[in-house]
Amino acid sequence: MQRKIIIDEAGVLMITLLKYGRLSLLELREKSDLSNQTVYNNVKRLLEMGLIQEELEETFPRRRLISLTEKGRKVAEKLEEIEELLKMEMVD
Repeated sequence: MQRKIIIDEAGVLMITLLKYGRLSLLELREKSDLSNQTVYNNVKRLLEMGLIQEELEETFPRRRLISLTEKGRKVAEKLEEIEELLKMEMVD
């Protein structure tokens, strides 16, 4: 995913979750192409803002699964719309 200046790393994570649904931290890092530290810091920030939620898997090994809240889904949809508008401007 090509990042735009207007869409920061937290936005990249939210758009990734919008596209792929519930992901483990490892899957989120791989699909977003961000570093471990960046993912960890932004997951913490997004949790505090109520834009994502986490749950522990019941099976071993227990993974932290991250997904968008309803509020987070709405924000991510707007961010995705902005990203698409920026791509269109580059083509014009």
